[in-house]
Amino acid sequence: MLASLGEGETDVEPLEDEHPVRAHTASFFTTPAREERRPPEPHEQLATFQLDREEYGLDVRLVETIIRAGEVTPVPRAPAFVEGVINLRGRVVPVIDLKKKLGLGSVERSRRSRVVVVRVRERLIGLLVDAASQVLKVPVSRIEPAPEVVSREVDYIRGVAKMESGLIILVDLEKALAAELGETEAR
Repeated sequence: MLASLGEGETDVEPLEDEHPVRAHTASFFTTPAREERRPPEPHEQLATFQLDREEYGLDVRLVETIIRAGEVTPVPRAPAFVEGVINLRGRVVPVIDLKKKLGLGSVERSRRSRVVVVRVRERLIGLLVDAASQVLKVPVSRIEPAPEVVSREVDYIRGVAKMESGLIILVDLEKALAAELGETEAR
């Protein structure tokens, strides 16, 4: 016998395990679009310093410390670019006027002058510079080899970093200090 149905009623009874179906805007079977992650660009960390108005850079891993240019004890009969020696935490460290060594004049001592102490082939050497700047992370894509005309005459320049603020000349200390490190070791 059929019963009469009122408004909003149906003659189908829901099953016990049926649940109302809800509409979803996202599908469980698709993954959301992901941004492609690029590996980080390789970079070099440079300790930068100034000689005259130009900025130079060294691999930061070579730098032990940077100190104010204080008293340097002269060494008799040393080459003209050797300022002398300093006592750095109990170690005698030779100090080279890097400007003289590179043929750019000599460092005029001022409040900004610094000695950049580097370790090259297990030797500590102090480099007297006009001023120490900063440590920079430079993407490798911004570093170009030294121009051929320059690299033939000046083999200690290993490249040039192109930055928004200007160019940074990258120095190869092993080549720049070849005589001080011993010619046979530098090759």
